[in-house]
Parts: sequence; C-alpha cells; structure tokens
Amino acid sequence: MTALNHLFQPIKIGSMEVKNRLVMPPMCTRLATVHGEVTDTLIAYYVERARGGAGLVMVEYCYIDEKESKAAICQLGVQSDHHITGLRELAAAIKSYGARAVLQIAHGGRQSDPGKIGGRKPVAPSEIPDPLLSEMLGHPNHVHALSIDEAEEVIESFVEAARRARDAGFDGVEIHGAHGYLLSQFLSPFSNHRTDLYGGDLEGRSRFPLEIARRTRKKLGPDYPIFYRLSADEFVHGGLTLDETRQFARMLDQAGVNCIDVSAGNYSSMHRFIMPTYYPNGYFVYLAKGIKEAVSVPVIAVGAINEPLHAEEIIAGGAADMVAMGRALIADPYLPKKAFEGRFEDIRTCIRCNEGCINRFFKGWTIRCAVNPVAGREKHYAEIPPARVRRRVMVIGGGPAGMQAAITARRRGHEVALYEKSDRLGGLLNIAAIPDFKQDLRRFRDHLISQVRQMQINVVYNREVNRQLVEAERPDVVVIATGSRLHVPNVATINRGNMVNALDVYSGRIQTGQNVLVVGAGLVGSETALILARQGKKVTLMDRLEKIAFDVEPLTFMALTELLGQAGVEIRTGLNIEAVTETGVMVSDKGWNRFTIEADTVVNALGLEPNQELLRELEGSASVVFAVGDCYKPRDVGDAVHEAFSRAVGLEPGQDLSRDMGSAADISFMGDDFYYEPNIMAGVSYGGYGERVH
Repeated sequence: MTALNHLFQPIKIGSMEVKNRLVMPPMCTRLATVHGEVTDTLIAYYVERARGGAGLVMVEYCYIDEKESKAAICQLGVQSDHHITGLRELAAAIKSYGARAVLQIAHGGRQSDPGKIGGRKPVAPSEIPDPLLSEMLGHPNHVHALSIDEAEEVIESFVEAARRARDAGFDGVEIHGAHGYLLSQFLSPFSNHRTDLYGGDLEGRSRFPLEIARRTRKKLGPDYPIFYRLSADEFVHGGLTLDETRQFARMLDQAGVNCIDVSAGNYSSMHRFIMPTYYPNGYFVYLAKGIKEAVSVPVIAVGAINEPLHAEEIIAGGAADMVAMGRALIADPYLPKKAFEGRFEDIRTCIRCNEGCINRFFKGWTIRCAVNPVAGREKHYAEIPPARVRRRVMVIGGGPAGMQAAITARRRGHEVALYEKSDRLGGLLNIAAIPDFKQDLRRFRDHLISQVRQMQINVVYNREVNRQLVEAERPDVVVIATGSRLHVPNVATINRGNMVNALDVYSGRIQTGQNVLVVGAGLVGSETALILARQGKKVTLMDRLEKIAFDVEPLTFMALTELLGQAGVEIRTGLNIEAVTETGVMVSDKGWNRFTIEADTVVNALGLEPNQELLRELEGSASVVFAVGDCYKPRDVGDAVHEAFSRAVGLEPGQDLSRDMGSAADISFMGDDFYYEPNIMAGVSYGGYGERVH
C-alpha cells in the first residue's frame, strides 16, 4: 500500500466519511426495467463494484418525472415513491460491502429522444434542437422552451427526486449538471439564448441549476451530502469554458453543495468526455484542478483514468481529492482491491474501445464490456462453479480468444494445454497494441499473459499443431483459435512491388515512401493513415464506401475523423480499386470514370479472413472441436473474449452452471446475449471492399 498512500486514505464529504478516494461514477446500464424499476441484474452489477473495493459507488442517472426527463431506454427512475422500495434494496446491497452509495438524478432536456418520452417534444431553455441528436435522428429534434412556471415544476421534481434518494437509504445524491443535459443546457450559452431571468449573463444562466441546489439543500437539511456534476469545458464553439465554470463552482459551494464532480463536454463533443483510445489518459484532469482551486469543497476528477498509480499521482499532486474510474471499473470491478493489495498485473485494463459500454447504449442494449465478459451478467456469471467432469482441453492459438478460453477452462478445473506456433503469446494484439495510443490495449494483452502464467497453464511455444499431434495427445476438447490473416484483393495488377501489407506498416516492420495511398478505410486503414500522417508523410485514404471508419462505434468515428483532418489526411471515398500500377492505383468512380491515384507506396488495408485450414483438418479429432475468435469469423477483441469465455463455460445465462463444458458444442453465439454484432479487431479489421470476409 506504500505506493498508494493518498488513494486509500479516507475522506469526508460533508457529514459522510468515505473509506478511500476511488469513485465508481454514474453510467447508464439499461439494466432497469422499461418502467425504470430496479432489477436483480442491476443490483448484482453494482454489488460487484462495491465488493471490489470502490469507496463511493454512484448509481446511474435517474429520471425525475413522468414527463420529459427520461433520456434513455430502460433508464433507472426516481420519479415516484413507488420506486423507493427497489432503490432501497439497491442502496442496502451496495452499502453492505462497505461502499458509500450515491444516487444521481437527471433531466435529459433537449438530449431526450421523443420516442423515449411518449412522443412529446423534449424541453430545453431555448428552442434550439440538439445538433448531434438531430443528426442521429435524421431530422431536427424540435424542442419546447420551458416557461417560468414549467421551470418551477422541474425544480420541484428535482427536489422531490433527491428526497426519494434519501428516503431510499442512499448516503448522498448527485445533481447531474453536466454533459449537455437540462441543467447544463441552462448554464451554457451554447444552448441557452433566453432573455428572461433564466438567461443572459452567467448570473442569469446559473439561476436555474443554483435554485435546484439551494432548494435541495433546504429540503434535505444541513447534513445530507449533495454532489453536483458539471462540465467544466464543453469543447464546442460558444459553449462553457473553464473561466465561467470556475465562477459557477464557487456559487455551488456557497449554495451548500458538498462535492463537485468535474467532467466535460456535451453530446456534440461526446468523444471528448467518453474518450476513445486516441486521447491520453486523464485528458482533462486539468479541469478538475482548475475547479479545485476555486472552491473549498472536495473535487472529483474523471476522464480515462484507469491506472491506480495515475490516480495516486492526481491526488498526491493536488489536482483533485477523489478520482472516478468509470469504464475501468466496468472492465475490472476489483481494481481497487487489487491495487490495495499491490496486484497490479491482475488488473484487467479497460481498452477504451467503447463497444460494449457505449455502442450498445446507442443501440438500446444492455451494458457489456469488451474485456470483461461478466459485465452486465454478474447475476449469472460472477461466480462460476467448478466443472462437474474434469476434461483435457487443448487450445490452439495464443491470441486473445485462445488465452481467454484457456484461462476460463482452467478456472473451471479443467486440464489445459495452450499451443502457440510462435515464441510469444498475444496474437494480433501484438500488432494492434504497438501505436502509442494503444497503451491500454498493451496492458490488457499483458494482463491475459500474466493470468495464463499465474494459473500455471501449460504453454507449448513454437509448435505447429496437426491432426497427428492431436490424436497422439488425445484431448477431450479442442479449441481452435488460430486467428486471421490479411485479405489480398483479387484485382488485375500491373505491379505489386509497391503494395505492402497494412499490418506490416502498422507494426513498423515496413517503412513506406513519402507519398502513401491507404486502400481500405475501415479502422485498420484509418489508424494506419493517421500513424503515417503523424510521421510527416503525405497520406491519401480511400474506400469503396462513402464513409470512412465505417466499422467503429460513433465516438471512435467522431474522434478518428477529427484527428485525420487535423493530420492532413486526404480522404477519397466511393472509389473501386481496378489495378495496382507502378505509380499508384488505378480506380474507378460511380460513373465508371477511371483514373490513377499516384503513390510511392500502396498500403493494403482491405480486411481480414479467417485461418480455418486447421479447423477443417481437425474435424472429428476429439469429442468436442470448435473455433473461437477470428478463425471463426474476423471481428474485434471483445467478440473474441466473449466467445471464448462462453464456450469455455459452456452455458448461456439462466442455465444450470453445474453442467460440464462439453455442452458448448451446441451453442449459437450470434444473439444479443453474445455481446454485440462484430465490428472491429481493436486496431485490426476488414476494409470496405466487397462483403465482409468470413
């Protein structure tokens, strides 16, 4: 614990003492019912984070009324006293493991989808539709500007919601005034163009959220802890900046708020507050530091902080009093406990892919996590009993799917041997994790390797597996995880001498010329183009489709397109490759016009195809033979991990966990239970030409 002396010190928030400085911030899980009620699945999810050692667990944003406040499908609700019973069970479950429980209350405002609020118009301070939501809906999301009387009703709804949080046994309540939701909309000149008492200068724009804070304090008495979450900078033109939010934070301090939770952004800059891997860890800790310098109450920092030593530095350096780890605690609920015990290698690092937590949110699905196959399914999988029958399991391939299958099978008590044809584990992660912005993916790869070693799984390196070897070893189960290879396009070519493999370029094994054309604008092509452009090269990125980075979730897309533009990458879409020439690539557009894009080097980023030769060779060589990961179908690291886990467990949620692994052969994995529809391979993916490669 000596290295984390600050992180594991208790802290007082008003009258409440918290055992350490680690916070689980509020994030929507969609594990509530369609009516906003608590479920056993939701309780199991939060219990796992409390059991894992977080000092403070903030329960996801709750809508506060029956009208327009709801912002998501299956959002948790606190709009009625009928919800108190379920919320009380949730609060008690969290607190039973020594964590403090805080409930966040929120109003979506103009960031509410009309389809989620009964077709009514969302409300806002001014009749200005939310830009991003309008784009996603395909039409302006027209809103209704709140009248003075209607604003008064909303204030009262917030106060009553806070009262219900207290009555439900929560240790505190957080008022959500960040991320472009209603309170943030009133505060920000980006969304508030009013000229009455709730608009104009900072004093007028602050009046609505401050009135909520003041009346909540009056309702709950002087001792009940009140938190307020704000966006210290919205990262949009005409939005909030740190100078104004420092002044507002002082007002909150004077209004009786006990702690300020410092985030950033709104929906139009969502990729800045739910940061993909391209932004540095702790990207806006400086904002927390700026707010802390302006107030007398404790301040919480957040923003892609997933390493305990980094959190320790933030607190020791005085930038914040507490650190929130959101996606990091989805990836590993036991991060606090492991950090306290010095077991840093055991921490499963969030890779910030946003696929299981955020992409599923946009689709209206329940929460999952790419690297944690148990997330959102704790009720069924938090504890997996030993296998009833001990099997001899041969896993072929040491990439993420192979390692996860071996680890899960070993934990169930099976005898496991892992065969890897090279001299190291990692598979395609060894390439995908090379760029500087993939340091989180490197940590995850190293975590898997560490778990294989700790569990004393027999790893056989530098060994090609064939049918003769399998029949000699006589395993009960063969798991084939041989991965994928880059697809070579079947096009007429004049000269392939200047065409190189994207994986070789991505890894740095091959150096390109100064003028580079990247063919295939999926994730791997887009990231390769970004890497080359940052090396000072002239880069063109082309694809048959009209959209680049078509195979990634929305926030990664927003970040990639922004960064490619900043790096000066020229983007050419809607073009078919006809031939690779000595001077570049001959292409044709939709009008069948042919021309050549000149390049010193042409980079093939046209996709992955599965390595299935061994799968065909080993059919029938053991009682159970199946493929997982990219050799089944090239997808992303999350699909590889989830598929391997579920196959090694051999069961789907709700079934008898005492059944043995042999039943895995009959399970289908492409439904919603299976995480999400495949998109990317954590930096290595298929391109946009033709159909998906199977």
